[in-house]
Order: sequence, then C-alpha cells, then structure tokens
Amino acid sequence: MTDKPLTQDMRPEESQPPLRIRTFLKGIVYYDNRRASVECTIRDLSDTGARVAFTTLVSLPDNIELYIPQKQMTLPAQVRRREGNEIGVSFQNPRSDEPHRAIDGDLAERVTKMENEVAAMKRLLKKLPAKVLQTDEL
Repeated sequence: MTDKPLTQDMRPEESQPPLRIRTFLKGIVYYDNRRASVECTIRDLSDTGARVAFTTLVSLPDNIELYIPQKQMTLPAQVRRREGNEIGVSFQNPRSDEPHRAIDGDLAERVTKMENEVAAMKRLLKKLPAKVLQTDEL
C-alpha cells in the first residue's frame, strides 16, 4: 500500500463522488498500537473518509484507527488534513463496496423509531399470555 494521497485520477471513471453525511457521532481515535486514545466527534462521514473534531488541540500520528461505537466499527485511517481542533481522514480500506442508500442520513432516526416499536411489541407480548391463560381456564 502506498502513502500517496488519494487523487481524483485514482477513482474509477464511472464512480460518483462519495456520499458525505453530516453526523454528530461519538468516536474514539486509537493510535500507538492502541496504547493511546482520544475521544472525538465525527462531524462528516463518507465511504472514503471523515471529518473528526476534538474538544482540544491534539497531536496525532498520520496513521490512526477510528472507532465509532454507535456503528460498532473500527476503521483504519490516515490523517490527510489538520486544521485547528479538526482533522480530515481517509479510510485505508474504503467502504465503497458496501451498499449505501441516499436516505442513510436519517438512519439513526429510523433505528430509534424501530427500537420504540420493538419495545411496544414486547410490552404487548407480556400481556398476551395472561389473556390467553384466562380464556383457557373458562
């Protein structure tokens, strides 16, 4: 693997620019063979990289791992841009082979709605055996 920056020429001609999603996800940056870490906020996320913000100015090596707890994924990344309390990273193993939808931006909202529906169904199921037993006794 080379350390050359990604350029427009390196992308397949038929591919479209990566879908960038504005996020407010908690993240953890690991470095120094996971002996050191720092919490962060992932502000933008795409298949090929992310914009990561920190509460203070941090000094990071060029190669890091970005852990996203909400998505339960760790992505090896390379720092491409440093600006104040933010860095821009490109993922070393691009996720572009994963299918993505135009509506991924509201994924967290959909997941929350589904979790609420599952909780409501569980409450209904708890009530169901009591009613079934009552009719069987008659």
